[in-house]
Amino acid sequence: MKLSEYLLDRIFSLICMLVAALVLLALLWLIETPAVFILFAEVILLAAYSTALLYDFFRKQSFYNLLQKMTEQMDIKTLLGELMVPPHFLEGQILVDVLRCCNKYQNDRLSYAEQENREYREYLDSWVHEIKTPITSARLIVENEKNSTTLRIDDELRKIDAYVEQVLYYARSTDVEKDFKVEKTTLQALVYAALKTYSKPLIQAGGKPVLKELDIPVAADSKSCTFVIGQILSNAIKYRKDNLQVEFSARAEKNTVSLFISDNGIGISAADLPRVFDKGFTGENGRRYSKSTGIGLYLSQRLCRKMNISLSISSVPGQGTTVTMVFPTESYLQAAGL
Repeated sequence: MKLSEYLLDRIFSLICMLVAALVLLALLWLIETPAVFILFAEVILLAAYSTALLYDFFRKQSFYNLLQKMTEQMDIKTLLGELMVPPHFLEGQILVDVLRCCNKYQNDRLSYAEQENREYREYLDSWVHEIKTPITSARLIVENEKNSTTLRIDDELRKIDAYVEQVLYYARSTDVEKDFKVEKTTLQALVYAALKTYSKPLIQAGGKPVLKELDIPVAADSKSCTFVIGQILSNAIKYRKDNLQVEFSARAEKNTVSLFISDNGIGISAADLPRVFDKGFTGENGRRYSKSTGIGLYLSQRLCRKMNISLSISSVPGQGTTVTMVFPTESYLQAAGL
């Protein structure tokens, strides 16, 4: 709070004080009071008022400046009222009381919303596990009764299973740390797990995976990383050209291990590339392929951030796309206390 702002806010009080000083001057002059006494009276009046005004300004300035500073620095704004010490002037005390009342209401609402969200996620998690049972049963029936019709049904069941898995990870993405299990593995094991899931659609698309020196150890959550690689592989299959080839390569550095997943598909336009991780964004390719949802890459980016993995995409339209996953090494994680 600046002095000029404070004085402008007190403009009516200043005008009243000025009018009072002029009236006093006129009255003392009318009763023929000596000029020196008139001067003393005016000086005393103005000095007393100025002193009270400055005292009020400095105590309010320190309180409001502290309030603004705490508001800027605090991550959880709803705790502001609880941390503020009530000042020694009435306006500040009323403000702190109002803040505490509002913060309590907001915290109660947040607690209720979090509880509702938690129950929804728990139900969704339970539903996903329940729905997987009939899907698995249906696929076993297809396996025992193979013909052209049941094979097409199996393809659709596989797609349903993939979407259900996506729903599960989406529901967990806000609280995914509780389901994390960071363990020693290799890039090769992660890639093999994703290829196993998508082996049939890759074969049906005439695709060929190429693996180059992936036996590099990493510390990561295998389930989540396999899901992310699977989403990238799914996009490569979806946006393919003839003679699809998906290449997996890696590079180990001091504190990081990079996994490169490259395809020779249709690529992504330069205009769409900055927004590929936006929720629901499908872009030019999505308009050409009606099955695009714009959720896979968004969810992959969200999971990678939770795992401290960097996920980025580069692409040349008509030539292909390269997705890069940068894993922190185990020694780096240990040094960081993760």
